[in-house]
Amino acid sequence: MISGTLQPEVATLGLAMGLLFSLLCYLTSNLSPGGMITPGWLALTLVEDYRRAAIVVLMTALTYVGTKGLQRVVILYGKRLFAAVVLLGVVLQTSLFVLIQEDYPLVYVHETLGFVVPGLIAYQLVRQPPAATLLATTMVSGLAYGVLVSGVLVGLVPAV
Repeated sequence: MISGTLQPEVATLGLAMGLLFSLLCYLTSNLSPGGMITPGWLALTLVEDYRRAAIVVLMTALTYVGTKGLQRVVILYGKRLFAAVVLLGVVLQTSLFVLIQEDYPLVYVHETLGFVVPGLIAYQLVRQPPAATLLATTMVSGLAYGVLVSGVLVGLVPAV
């Protein structure tokens, strides 16, 4: 919606709102909305550049399918499952980034989180009912996005 980047304070506020809404979702429905940081990060991504959110959706789907394939040949559960899913997501996201940018990613906090988010969402898709996970992730991310973009449009939250 807004081209450019948000100030670091705004990014921190967006992540904090996402954490709060994620916690409320988890406490009321016992569903994780794709991980605790995911909704806030997705809201920030939608505010800055919606195309990056589409990439996250694609990478999440590939990570989920890849994880299901891995589970057919490797015993994955608990910490091994979490590590395998997040690592697969990071490898896929980094590979895409290198193909598109022809360079290695810059290490900024909000960009670096984007390499972990597809794995976090895919991990929850494997652990919880997929439809419920997608609904929770969409609802909580949408709520965080709505609050954040409302603040930017009203002028309460500055954009660079």
